Amino acid sequence: MQQATDASHSPAPQLAAPVAESSVRRTVLLFIVIIIVALLGVFASRFSVSPRGAASPALLVATQPALAIAAALAAMIVALLIALTLAKPINAVVSLFALGCAFAAYAMQTGTIADFVFLNTNMKLAAVETIAWSVFIAIAAMIAFRVGGALVDVPAHNRDGTFTGEIFHKRALMSLLAGVVSIPVLIFTMIGASKGQAIGACVIAGVITSVIGRLIAPRAQPILLFAMPALAIGVAQLALAFATTISPDIAFVNATLSPIRVPMPMDIAAGSLIGVAIGLGWSKGLVKHEPSSLHDE
Repeated sequence: MQQATDASHSPAPQLAAPVAESSVRRTVLLFIVIIIVALLGVFASRFSVSPRGAASPALLVATQPALAIAAALAAMIVALLIALTLAKPINAVVSLFALGCAFAAYAMQTGTIADFVFLNTNMKLAAVETIAWSVFIAIAAMIAFRVGGALVDVPAHNRDGTFTGEIFHKRALMSLLAGVVSIPVLIFTMIGASKGQAIGACVIAGVITSVIGRLIAPRAQPILLFAMPALAIGVAQLALAFATTISPDIAFVNATLSPIRVPMPMDIAAGSLIGVAIGLGWSKGLVKHEPSSLHDE
């Protein structure tokens, strides 16, 4: 009887309750943060107006580009600061996912490739803007991982190493080559010109990029990997802008416009952040970790 009484008062149920309560709190915090940063993105989009009167598909082609850039950049910096509240209680990946939701909310308010090409503007501007956002994403990722720390399921290459050393470790840099995969993925998945299809295709490109990057370097903190889809797609867009002689509006009407040129900068930035975050979550079971030595080369 005494043994049964002791068993009924075992600490397991007592420990399970705080864990479940903590999980609920983190989930609620995540939803609150996503809602707040999404509203920030929607609000900032009001300052980017195209010559046609609607929300501009790209900041550099807005009627007041300086105002549009300032509003978007300020909103995304504030969104990053808010998203960082998730870095410690959850992890840096979730924090960057929330930041991606801010980009997605902004993107959903703006124009599509159809609006862009009929403004008779240069496609190089969209490519340059995409590359610029990839730099912002890289900086945001470094800040998020600095605040949130290393992912618990990714053993460090060198337990005594520096944060900078982890970013630029040779295996981590090799994993960045996975960003090139986002280009063919986008070509095969970008089948329409709507805003939802553009963001969705970029998310898929981000997912595939992160899974391959994780397989290449399972023990590398995927810090710069978040920026790779945006950087690769932006560079591809810029190359096409220089190489293509046909006018984008004519190519769009004739349905010969390359799928790489369809997503707008905010679409690509949102897909890069959200897709890589999702892919890292999905790829946890695809890698096997071996015990790390103190100084792994």
